[in-house]
Amino acid sequence: MLLSLVSVIVALWVSWAHGQGSRRKCGRPPTINNGDITTFPSANYAPGDSVQYRCQAYYKLQGNRILTCRDGEWSEPPKCLEACVTSEEMMEKHNIQLRWRQNKKLYIESDDTVEFTCRPGYRAKSPHSAFRVTCRAGKLTYPTCE
Repeated sequence: MLLSLVSVIVALWVSWAHGQGSRRKCGRPPTINNGDITTFPSANYAPGDSVQYRCQAYYKLQGNRILTCRDGEWSEPPKCLEACVTSEEMMEKHNIQLRWRQNKKLYIESDDTVEFTCRPGYRAKSPHSAFRVTCRAGKLTYPTCE
């Protein structure tokens, strides 16, 4: 009888101690490049509290925008992927222009595509498939005409 009472007490204590470990607070959430926390900041956060992120203009959020405090640690923060910018200078260098727009400059979110065509009087040097370009974290590969 005494042995089973001791076993119950030990089991309860272990359960209580384990529960205390999962109640650790989190400090300030991590900052992310080119992004901001949209919720009101606090010095520390209770387990289960969450914060929300957003990216600055022209940046694309990758990952979960909501971070949650669990056992003193924040969940994995998102990333803000850089946009691509077409410039008149780069298009002139490659003798190309935007296919569907008359803009001289265009912001393209990461993973979005843009189409180019040769400027009047020029012919494609790059393969036809190269004229449909996908922005990859701020990088564009321009096709060339001659």
